[in-house]
Amino acid sequence: MFADNTVVIQSHDGQNKQILSAIEWDTFQRVWAKNEQYQLLFTAYDDRSLAFNLLTSENSVFYDGQEYIIKQIVDEFNGGQHTMQITATHVYYQLSSRVQFNVRAGDNSFSLSEALGFLFDGVSGFSYEIHGGFNSSKTLTDFGNVPISEGISTIKDTFGVYAVIPDNHVVNIYDESSYVKETRNVLRYRNDTSDIQLQYDSQSIVNRVQAVSTAETPAFEPFFVENQESINTWGIREGVRVESDTVTDVNQMRTLAAQSFVLQPTIAFSITTEENRKVKPGELWNVQILETNFLTKVEVVSITETPFTSAAVQIELNNSRANYLDAQKAQAKIIKNIQDKQSNVDTINTWVIGYVEE
Repeated sequence: MFADNTVVIQSHDGQNKQILSAIEWDTFQRVWAKNEQYQLLFTAYDDRSLAFNLLTSENSVFYDGQEYIIKQIVDEFNGGQHTMQITATHVYYQLSSRVQFNVRAGDNSFSLSEALGFLFDGVSGFSYEIHGGFNSSKTLTDFGNVPISEGISTIKDTFGVYAVIPDNHVVNIYDESSYVKETRNVLRYRNDTSDIQLQYDSQSIVNRVQAVSTAETPAFEPFFVENQESINTWGIREGVRVESDTVTDVNQMRTLAAQSFVLQPTIAFSITTEENRKVKPGELWNVQILETNFLTKVEVVSITETPFTSAAVQIELNNSRANYLDAQKAQAKIIKNIQDKQSNVDTINTWVIGYVEE
């Protein structure tokens, strides 16, 4: 057994397992992004050890209780030094090269458990666990003959899975309430961090789409679905039409079309902490900028950390309608304060031109 804070290399056949100590520790990074990325990056130097020489493709790296597989290596000889730059992805991503060859032809109704059971059937070495309530069944068409990772992505989108979090060979499927963790932690600008970026993007706004039945005999005439509040604020912003060959009810189609709406600009947060602060996926943090009276609650969705140094942790936080409204409320207050000050200055400096009667 090895401590979680050690880095261990294991050969692909499992016959050799060694602690790797010849690491340039300031290069050792763990990068995680929800539903997107989970990997280790580091540079090791040649100390003629067995551990260094185990740094070959498809061997495993164990750190902090998780297994990663070496996927990319830059083997460099420079100025008398021999180093290797390693990129190792979480073992979960091995599922991109495992395939469910069976197919359920046509339209089939699945519960989440049934869909995952079919997808993982015959896939040795991996399992899944469901956390939270996914009670409704969904229709999957010609489901199968697909890499397992791609099938998981299809299931995620179809069933509204909030987070897919691997724990070594176990794939954990979460709804939102089971995944997010409430904390009382606050990241304050100039206290816990000297760098907060709020990135606004209005390019993705969609508030009007056309709904179309593509059944052999259309169930309804094409119609538009709109969000009038967003249109009043931002103008008409149309998205691609939404099609279905299975939905026959107009109201159900209206609900389906509305799922493509993005009703206001998005806002994303990037924060660099003042120290190597422990942050966990799914935690809810408060972000505060005292200068602007801005305060909002956000979820940690990406972490880049250098755990063996005192370097700052880079965090990305989710965006939501609530976060955007909090930002707009703070901005509106600033604008009002400026306008009030200008109004007071104008009042003080007002001169009345006229004459004095004798």
